[in-house]
Amino acid sequence: MRTVIRTRCVAVREGVLFPLCRLLWRQAATAAARVAQLARYLRRTRGKVISQPLESHVRAVPHARRIIRTELARWGLTEHVEIAELLVSELVTNALQHAWGPIQLRMSHSLVNRTLRCDIADGCPAAPPADRPPARADEDHGRGLHLVDQLSNRWGARHTAAGKTVWFELRTPGSRARPRRHPQPGCDPP
Repeated sequence: MRTVIRTRCVAVREGVLFPLCRLLWRQAATAAARVAQLARYLRRTRGKVISQPLESHVRAVPHARRIIRTELARWGLTEHVEIAELLVSELVTNALQHAWGPIQLRMSHSLVNRTLRCDIADGCPAAPPADRPPARADEDHGRGLHLVDQLSNRWGARHTAAGKTVWFELRTPGSRARPRRHPQPGCDPP
């Protein structure tokens, strides 16, 4: 017991314990901030988030379509299936043709913001050319990002540690809360 106390005293005297405590405190504070950020995000989306890896093969496109169809039906957003399938197909195809590494599909629905967001992540850090004009009628390629631009409410790309993520958002109908009815004096409640 006495050696433990002496060891702690030596650590305090040599100035090792306080910097170590500060470092641990900073790491705990950073972890708490990340947990709080995740909790805010989950409150906004109310748990309607999926994330699915896709293989770097042409089979990824129909697989991504199946995921979109299944999840949007489960979330009650069937009116967005056709557009979301088309746009995800375009972005997955672009990732297969112009990028490398693993491909990740992530989709979330926020009731607060009333948006459906789809992200396609890949290993290539180069962002897609946003200012490219649409393809001519005689060209086979070059319409994908133009379709994303025309059919989505917002879209963009951001760099990540592993490459980039190209995303789009679609507006969805909001959940309408029933207004509370306060009966007036002398009236029967409905």
